[in-house]
This record gives sequence, C-alpha cells and structure tokens, in this order.
Amino acid sequence: MPDRPVAPLWPVALLVALALTGIAVQAFELVDARALLDWARGLAAHWWFAVALVLLQVVLFTFALPGSAVRWLVAPLYSPTAAALILTAGGCIGVLGAYAFARRLTGAAMARLQASRGYRLMQHEGGFLLQCALRFAPGFPHSVLNYGAGTLRLPLVPFLVSTVIGFALKAWLYSQAIHAALAAGRVADLFSTQTLWPLLAAVAIALAARAWARRRR
Repeated sequence: MPDRPVAPLWPVALLVALALTGIAVQAFELVDARALLDWARGLAAHWWFAVALVLLQVVLFTFALPGSAVRWLVAPLYSPTAAALILTAGGCIGVLGAYAFARRLTGAAMARLQASRGYRLMQHEGGFLLQCALRFAPGFPHSVLNYGAGTLRLPLVPFLVSTVIGFALKAWLYSQAIHAALAAGRVADLFSTQTLWPLLAAVAIALAARAWARRRR
C-alpha cells in the first residue's frame, strides 16, 4: 500500500513569518507615523479618505502588518466617535481577511496539524472569553490571534463577536486619549494609567469569567 503524501508545512511557516514581520515593524517603529500624519492632513476633508483608511487597515491586518498603527492617522484627524467607527470597521474586516487567509493557506496541512497534541490543546483552550481577553490586552499582536484562529478553525461567530467587542473598546479608548492629548499638547499622557486601566480591567474580567465557567463544568 503506497504511503500517503505528507502535506507540506510551509503555509504554517509563512504565516509565522508574516506575523513576526508585522511584530518587528511595529516594535522597531519602521513606519514614520508623523510623516504619514502630515501627508494625510490635507486629505481628511474628502469623504473617500475615511474609506481608504478602512481599506488600508483591511490590507494590513490581512497580511499581519501593523494595522493598529493606522490609529495614529485616524485619531488626530477625526472626532473620537468617527475615529472609533473607522478603526473598528477596518480592523474587524481585516481580521476576517486574516482568518480566511490563514484558513485557506493551511488547508492542505490540516490533517498533519490535527494529529499534534499542541493543536488539540490550543483548539480546546482558545474559547470566546480567552479571545476577548487577548483582544483587550494592550499591545498584544492581533496577527497571532488572527492567524491562529484561522489555522485552528476556531468557530467564526465567537471569533467575530470577540473581535468586534475588543476593537470597539480599544478604538474608543485610544481615539479619545490621542485626540485629547494632542489637543492639550500632552503627548506623554497617551498611555497613562487612565487610558490603560479599562483595558486591563476588561482583561481581568474576561479571564475571571473564563475561570468561573471552567469550574462550573
């Protein structure tokens, strides 16, 4: 009986490489946000520029590039409410793109991945409340969760709901903080305790609810 062909794992390696590239771009600040903001100020009055910013986030998040960096363009140019809507829309659509990209790319390798103990553990542990906690966590790389969820075939509805909640909360808090700090000339206050504590509290609540639910089983 001929041996079954072994599915290649290069798609998984590609996803990891893309995620690490995006993390490095953000960590080393390879994108000059100030120069982009200066360029964008003249375009903010056009209605289509908001749509372009949404589409830009979709592309960035789909390919694991730092889509969250777009907040530094959006928040100074629009009101906090408008900025939060733009960031949430672009982020959520981009996350769905990343999920679908990872799911499709790793299709041939699924049988091999599913045989691993690590795969079964991550699929069992990666529930809705943990996804919420990771979305709320300040600085957590979205690409890791997006590609991981697509690779693991996590249920789409809980994944999408946690994404919408996480992006909406972060977008609202960061947009308000950036808008207020720039208006007052206090850039150092952008990541003050007042800005971060609601996110940290949301992480703690999600993890506590997850622990309670596990004990109730």
